Amino acid sequence: MHWLIRLLLFVAFPVAAAAASEPLSLDEAVSLALAAAPQLAAGDANADAMRSRATSAGRLPDPRVIIGIDNLPVEGPEAWSTGADAMTMQRFGFMQEFPARAKRQSEQERAEADAVLAGAERNEASVAVAREAARAWIGSAAIEAALADLEQLRPDLELGATAIRAALASGTTSATEALAAEAAVARLGNRILEMQGEAQFARAELSRWIGDEAARPLAAVPAFDRLPTPGAALLAESGRHAAIQSLDAKVAAARADLDLARAARRPDWSAELTYGKRGPGFEDMASLEFTVGLPIFARNRQNPEIAARSAELRRAEADREAMVRAHTAELRQALVEWEQAGARLDRYEHELLPLARERSRTALAAYRAGRSELRLVLDAFEDEAELLVERAGITGARGRAWASLAYLEPQQATAIEKDTP
Repeated sequence: MHWLIRLLLFVAFPVAAAAASEPLSLDEAVSLALAAAPQLAAGDANADAMRSRATSAGRLPDPRVIIGIDNLPVEGPEAWSTGADAMTMQRFGFMQEFPARAKRQSEQERAEADAVLAGAERNEASVAVAREAARAWIGSAAIEAALADLEQLRPDLELGATAIRAALASGTTSATEALAAEAAVARLGNRILEMQGEAQFARAELSRWIGDEAARPLAAVPAFDRLPTPGAALLAESGRHAAIQSLDAKVAAARADLDLARAARRPDWSAELTYGKRGPGFEDMASLEFTVGLPIFARNRQNPEIAARSAELRRAEADREAMVRAHTAELRQALVEWEQAGARLDRYEHELLPLARERSRTALAAYRAGRSELRLVLDAFEDEAELLVERAGITGARGRAWASLAYLEPQQATAIEKDTP
């Protein structure tokens, strides 16, 4: 048994270690965030509550039991006797209220609207969690990629500084040039420290969404060259996105409130059936009674409520229209940002960075051969480092714009990266 346990541990530990060290992809980060988000658990609980409430809405009220005694003498020789007087009765019965059918139907519609609203808010929260988790992963991955590129510059620059120190020792260069080389190495190290701090902040933001899984190494940043849904389709269907669906549900709830206020002008009624038991020698009696409400003061009671609910409906519709316009404008801006960032990244990848890399290496080789000045070498390396930092910023901006366009509907909040090259 001991050997079997050791064998299982020997097999299990490497598997667990390999799983822990496996690079964390964008799709997996989003899935982890959706699985652990407390906002979604709260949304699920609220949706369950609203669905349960909708089940009982619009039902008839519970019947009431009537138990009492009528015309009980309290004075004279027959005081407190329940069977001596002909008018004394012990009464038992039931009473049922019947609200107007229109009112019960409106209550049911209002409860269903609340359930739809709870589901829409949960979907909106799901999309927000997926989007923010994706942005956190993209920001962290972009910064760490730039940090790795900066680290690759350090050996060449340090090698150049070492050569300059040797030249200073041999008397073939000046102390000014040696100090300038040391300062360049220090500036690059300082930039790396700054990027390391930014990387730690980005990891902290990522851990907000996925917890300890944020400590895993990150996969390479996707190209973000294609949207899951074309931009024209996103603009055409902006009213179907999760941010708008909750407003649609609010409009439906406001409309149900208006119908409920109008239904208050319909009279409610109730029925009461009782059985009266009298004393010995007297006949028992039964009673059947109907009560009907009279909403005859609608001008001062129901009509003001109807006017208020109508105004609230108009406000909800106006809020929805304003949100649709704002959401559409945000989509257009995100599309522009995504396209422009893509064009800029293309220039960085195929023109600016290759030229800067070739310039810095050529300048360093020329300086070692005595055909160039140290100032040109330092300028070339600093320009390349600056371009790497700029590319990281543009990569992050494009990724965030892509996330804003990719996570708009609940079904897109899972496995969105499968369609991303």
